[in-house]
Amino acid sequence: MENRLEVHMKKLDEHLEKRLAEIKKAKESGSKVVGFFPGNYVPEEIIYASGAVPLCIADGGDSSLVEASLSEIPRRFCSFVRAQIGAITQKSNPYFELIDLLVAPIGCQHLKKMAEIIEFRGYMDMVKLGVPRSYESKFSLDYYTKQLEKLKDRLQQLTGNEITDEKLQEAIKLNNSKRNLLREISLLRTKDPAPIRSLDFIKLNHASYYADPSFMVEILQNILQDLKEQQPDPQKEKKPRILLVGPNLVYGDYKVPELIEEAGGEIVVEEISEGIMSYWQTISEQEAPIKSLAKGYLWDRVPCAFMVHSAKSRLDFAQKLIKDFNVSGVVWYEVLSCETYDAEAYYFSKNLEKQNIPQLTLESDYGNSDVGQLKTRIDAFMELLKGGVK
Repeated sequence: MENRLEVHMKKLDEHLEKRLAEIKKAKESGSKVVGFFPGNYVPEEIIYASGAVPLCIADGGDSSLVEASLSEIPRRFCSFVRAQIGAITQKSNPYFELIDLLVAPIGCQHLKKMAEIIEFRGYMDMVKLGVPRSYESKFSLDYYTKQLEKLKDRLQQLTGNEITDEKLQEAIKLNNSKRNLLREISLLRTKDPAPIRSLDFIKLNHASYYADPSFMVEILQNILQDLKEQQPDPQKEKKPRILLVGPNLVYGDYKVPELIEEAGGEIVVEEISEGIMSYWQTISEQEAPIKSLAKGYLWDRVPCAFMVHSAKSRLDFAQKLIKDFNVSGVVWYEVLSCETYDAEAYYFSKNLEKQNIPQLTLESDYGNSDVGQLKTRIDAFMELLKGGVK
């Protein structure tokens, strides 16, 4: 018999199966589709307020697309970036075919090169959204605010619709609802045992990138209510509670979370920069909308690793998660060739070691050739942690 969560997930899956056809129909009626890459530096609210359909393209997990990208981009670039190039050249992601305008946040050099290749090849119209390397100063905020104003102007040209403050406020309110619900569901995982599997929560988060926003809010409301009413199983086996940290975890890249579960671990919270919608901050509804969005997406969030002075902020946030979620160990998972996170892995490990929090650092691409090695290391790590689980 299906439990309530399974019913809601099935309903969401059915919605996503129809979503492509819905967007095609909207395009036939004159709507525009605006895609953007993850990283939480492209405010979906501005796209929504323009009347366009927002789509965050956050797919991965397919090694054949990574290999197919070699005709366009060198092997030294990260697997996520190469997978997007491969998806475009191989036409494997039908959502790419619907996009009228693609917004690429220029964070790391990998994302920059991907945007340049897409633009140079003329695969689709492109907006390169500048993201400052420093997030702390007023100068950086002013720069980023101007970038959002430019994006607003480009979207108005594309759609022919004026983006008013009222429309932006409506979009902020809707997306705040989505963020707040994801946060409330995530915080339920402070309980032991957690009422929702990490893979289910990650897939909910990924679904929010493609689903109709209003439908997604409704689904999340129902799931939250049912999880609150769910009675914990006192007989359920205690498992090592894991914090998963990394640069990105995108749709289809479920190899490491699955191996952790199979080894008897339980991921109870994630700190991922790309591919997981940031839900810890709420955008102010009291200030001028563009200013609120700039502050929320730059100042009021955990900075990505490419930012200056970001390592300490990210470590502090991870330590708070460790305490709040009663974490027993950290699994650091990075895709191949992500040098900014690779450089930080050692820093995190040494600092967490002082607090007797073990860290397992894993690096992989989207292939299956390393599954055996990953499994061996994860199994051993979970056995180490199980010795301290009571």
